[in-house]
Amino acid sequence: MKKYLILIPITLIVLSIIGFFINKNTEIHKAEKELTHLKELSYELKDMFLEHTKLINDREKVDAREITISTKNLNFAIDNYLNTLNSSNYDRLFRISKIIKEKQTNLTSLYENIKQDRIKMKNSILASIKSYEKYMEHKRSVSASDRNFMIYLFKSTLHKSYKEVIRLNATQNVAELNENIKTLQKTQQRLTKLEENIKKNSIIEEINTVILFSFQTSESLREETDSIVAKLFIGSTVLLIFSLIIYAKEIKSLAEMKKLKSELTEYVYALDNSAIISKTDLKGNITFVNDKFCDISGFEREELIGKPHNIVRHPDMDSSVFEELWDSIKYGDIFQGTIKNLSKDGSVYYVDTTVIPLHDENGKIDEYLSIRHDVTQFMTSAS
Repeated sequence: MKKYLILIPITLIVLSIIGFFINKNTEIHKAEKELTHLKELSYELKDMFLEHTKLINDREKVDAREITISTKNLNFAIDNYLNTLNSSNYDRLFRISKIIKEKQTNLTSLYENIKQDRIKMKNSILASIKSYEKYMEHKRSVSASDRNFMIYLFKSTLHKSYKEVIRLNATQNVAELNENIKTLQKTQQRLTKLEENIKKNSIIEEINTVILFSFQTSESLREETDSIVAKLFIGSTVLLIFSLIIYAKEIKSLAEMKKLKSELTEYVYALDNSAIISKTDLKGNITFVNDKFCDISGFEREELIGKPHNIVRHPDMDSSVFEELWDSIKYGDIFQGTIKNLSKDGSVYYVDTTVIPLHDENGKIDEYLSIRHDVTQFMTSAS
């Protein structure tokens, strides 16, 4: 009965690990979903802002109602976007939202001023044309081509200037006409400045930053998931081996021992085919390696047996890591860490390593078992 009681806390620990993984995976999935939604909103707002800017910059569009509706829709989209940024758990997105909010306030004021100046510009053009028509009633000698050219000047917003009109009509009494054209020119100058301020307050850079941040964070979350899976695999493996060792010591009968031996054989087979395994004596000399160890290190089994384990140690590895390793295992503690190794052909590989002290029947440490998981791809992509 005692042997079964020992398994209860181990089972609870395993279940806790599984529960942690499920909860963590759920959190990561939720975060990735939120980031995907944020990217979609970013692209939508970016397109809407560019379309609105195009409308604002098109001086042929003088319909105040169209500008008002477009500005209202844009502000609604920005407000929704800011709510999404502020509801996230990322400080960087919160800081970006403050910048966008400040620019939104400036842009709203600029859009209103542009709308009013567009109305003034339209009225100035109409007034200029009426002034010209009044002038033409007393200037019958002007040709039709000259008349068409003058009307073109009034309707133009950038291509012709007020000075050209003055030059063409210097000898004429056109005070009212010139005054209206002066007003048109001043309005055009104000519009140019307003349009320059819109460029300074553009939110495209901030939107692009959010999109890039979303992509980078999503990639980081995927890497975190891979790392958790690797560490849980090693942790569960160590725990299961530990539980099997305890369970084995409690078995008395031969029948139970045979059954356990069969179970251990199957487990060792499964472990041998899924992890990099080695054993050493108390001095650190290799006494056993599995095929995966030979494959990743590039050494033949005969080249490894009897050799010190530092045969695969990379010279860049900090010696303090191995001091910590020996300080742990020689007192019966388990060591866990990521180690950089060097294969026979000079290539570098990284392994998440767990070293377990194994005891003899008297409870003394007589050898060490090392279980590793290849994390080279993860380490190189993270760097």
